[in-house]
Amino acid sequence: MKMINKLNGLLVLMFVGIISYSCDQEKTMLFDTDGSVYFTTSDYSYSFLDYPGKETDTIKCPIQIFGKPSDTERYVEAELVTDDTSKVNTAPEGLYRILGGVVPADAQLGYVSVELKHTDELKDTVYVFHIRIVPNDDFKDVSYNNRIVAIQFTAKEIQPANWNSYLRWFWGDYSTRWWQFIKEATERTSIPYWPGNADTETWWMSDGEFEALQVLVKRALKKYNETHDTPLTHDDGPSKGKEVQILY
Repeated sequence: MKMINKLNGLLVLMFVGIISYSCDQEKTMLFDTDGSVYFTTSDYSYSFLDYPGKETDTIKCPIQIFGKPSDTERYVEAELVTDDTSKVNTAPEGLYRILGGVVPADAQLGYVSVELKHTDELKDTVYVFHIRIVPNDDFKDVSYNNRIVAIQFTAKEIQPANWNSYLRWFWGDYSTRWWQFIKEATERTSIPYWPGNADTETWWMSDGEFEALQVLVKRALKKYNETHDTPLTHDDGPSKGKEVQILY
């Protein structure tokens, strides 16, 4: 009986070793290839309301590679999604232009640039269109995490592009009233905090600066709730009618 138990134990150890070796080999094979590239967000929003006077602007949707970095700059191609009935494009094609993207040398992160154009109808309209990455000479395999990005743009108040990626983990669900409250409390028109985004020109805010704003918002919300008969509530969005809750 003891011999059987020892044999079973050896078989288990051998099985675990084989599985571990196979996993390591698979990872090595993946990272020894040219790699893949994918969007790190499923949505990106922009409002000309935040940039008075601008007629055109360029947004940069964040991407990341899966595999080893290259010692040379690599280019990324993207296209409009037209073959998926669940992805409805409402934006007139003359109001945007997909410029393509880049992953700098020795980097894991990059971005795909898209040009947006202002028009008067954006004052009361939110347009959307969807893009995806397609194979090219630098990235022949784009099947890993084949994410489609929904790009919304308007000249109205809109959920900021970094809300789902970062702000929601601190300030919970978005609503127009809550966002306006945050901007008033911080005396800012935007919160450009998005760690790990390659577009550091747009998303430049440091951890320390963001933490200071968190303190201001917490104090302002506490004061509001103490000086009003009812606490601050969401006026729209997924938590419409519910009390605003700070998560962190």
